[in-house]
Amino acid sequence: MNYSSIDIDGFKGKWIAVYISDDGFDVGQFDTIADICERYPNCDSYLMDMPIGLVESRNELRPDLLVKKELGRKGSSIFQVPCRQAVYAEDKVRARESNIQVLGKSLSEQTLGIVKGIRQVDEFLFTNPAWKNRLLESHPEFCLAKLNGGQPVLEHKAPLRDKK
Repeated sequence: MNYSSIDIDGFKGKWIAVYISDDGFDVGQFDTIADICERYPNCDSYLMDMPIGLVESRNELRPDLLVKKELGRKGSSIFQVPCRQAVYAEDKVRARESNIQVLGKSLSEQTLGIVKGIRQVDEFLFTNPAWKNRLLESHPEFCLAKLNGGQPVLEHKAPLRDKK
């Protein structure tokens, strides 16, 4: 049996997908999540470094809160996930206001920077229900910690530059 997996991440308004199978791998840049799913329709797993399953009230829980706790000091690398109302707001000001109203917290510029990607994934899953529970949220920092014997990797992902 041939196993295949795809890892997806947002990058400068587009998507990067790394497909891995028993036969090799493929890396590509895509405009939409739909493009990725069309290109690789039969993978065994689809893991995405992007929030999936947005909350609409304070009473709903998200897995990233548990991941942050598990990662300890490295938990700050997990972005705060906006509520659905903030993701669909017309602008940054309204997004922040919506998130404060629903979740009691504002949003960072980093989080606002990925809102378009979050919205695209949310819209894709709404219009393509067959992909729900196939396209899964993943946190690379958490996966790396698990591969590192349960210890978060504290080094930065970016290479260190020579100091001058």
